[in-house]
Amino acid sequence: MIRGALLMLAKDLRLFVRDPIALGLAVALPILLVTVFGAIMGNLGGGGGGMPAVDVVLVDFDGSAASRAFVASLADNAGVDLDIVEAEREPTLEHLQSLVSGGATPFVLLLPEGFGEGADLQLLRDPGRSLDMTMLSFALIPALLEARGEDVFWDIQRRALRESGIPGEWMARIEAFTLPFRLAMEGVIREADEAGLLHPPGGAAADDGELDMGAVMTSMLPLIAQDVAPDGRDKQLGYQLAMAVSGMTVMMLMFSLVGYARTLIEERDQGTLNRLFLAPVDQRAVLFAKFLGTFVMGLVLTAVLFAWAALLFGLEIASRWDTLVVVSVFTSAAVTGFALLIASAARTDKQADGLSVIVILVMSAIGGSWMPLNMMPEAIQRLARGTLTFWSMDGYLASFWYDRHWTDAVVLDNLAVLAGIALVLSLLAAWIFRRRYLPG
Repeated sequence: MIRGALLMLAKDLRLFVRDPIALGLAVALPILLVTVFGAIMGNLGGGGGGMPAVDVVLVDFDGSAASRAFVASLADNAGVDLDIVEAEREPTLEHLQSLVSGGATPFVLLLPEGFGEGADLQLLRDPGRSLDMTMLSFALIPALLEARGEDVFWDIQRRALRESGIPGEWMARIEAFTLPFRLAMEGVIREADEAGLLHPPGGAAADDGELDMGAVMTSMLPLIAQDVAPDGRDKQLGYQLAMAVSGMTVMMLMFSLVGYARTLIEERDQGTLNRLFLAPVDQRAVLFAKFLGTFVMGLVLTAVLFAWAALLFGLEIASRWDTLVVVSVFTSAAVTGFALLIASAARTDKQADGLSVIVILVMSAIGGSWMPLNMMPEAIQRLARGTLTFWSMDGYLASFWYDRHWTDAVVLDNLAVLAGIALVLSLLAAWIFRRRYLPG
């Protein structure tokens, strides 16, 4: 029995290594995925395993020493990517609101006149970016401390007590019996600072999924927040949900259409292609029929996935059906070109499996299907623009998140790139198919 098992093992190994390209792809897949995810996670937020930076546009209308200290401290914070707009340009409130509603930035932070004397910060924010809001709230604390000194902590304490329901007339009593503790604490902090013992906190707040830390921190900070979102955005739609639905749709579309296009390899191996070539039809019609079939299947699958998301998550698709249809047409065409290229280039099923899995997973990882691009290193964000996934997801998100119509210039740019991808990949697939399959 052992001898027979060893003989069959030797046979299986010979069959496995008979296709060196498929063997190489099988080995390359885990190496490539480890490399990609190591690059993403190891450099998340700029390196060192830190949190990603939050995009913030800032306008300083105060121009005081305190406001300048605040801006300098916030600009030095690795968790904030600050874009400072000069107040002399006199940006209107409508323009600043359009930056948020149009997707140019999730936050616009305003330092009003009188900030140095204690006036509250003003924040225009995208209400769907709750995770970013939490991160920004924590970044504001050291900047406020730099601008206003230790008093900011006691201001936060007063606001927290007020938000919890403590009557205003009780505040004097509370401050009276906490004053000795406050003075003692300030003395300890000064001594620790003089001894060089203080350093920025390195931990991250825990999130149990129930508490909205962004809302809690906003209520405690000297901050007046105004939510700004496109009128057509679903009230229940969060950024993470919009990303997940768009990203998973594109990724599963690629896997499914490659599976359909791979029937080209099966038809070749079974001799069906040779019989089709003998039929009284243009031989190029074989590949064109495969393109049409794959394309139509892509449209059907996309419609099913979005209908399921609407049923399961309450996603609003009826009001934006035309934009979703147009983006899906161009996405399906691009993915079809990709699927036919894999099917035409691969010589065996194993090669098609290995090549498609590698390319699809890498494109999904760096293109934004698995995590928001703003959480990835800048180098990965630049690479993402070279993937089919990025341009398709960007088109869907323009509709779901920013309520843009397909005639909007941003969406038209996405459609143009997808059309170019579809054309190039389809022509390359046709060239390989003609050289490899057509007689003569």
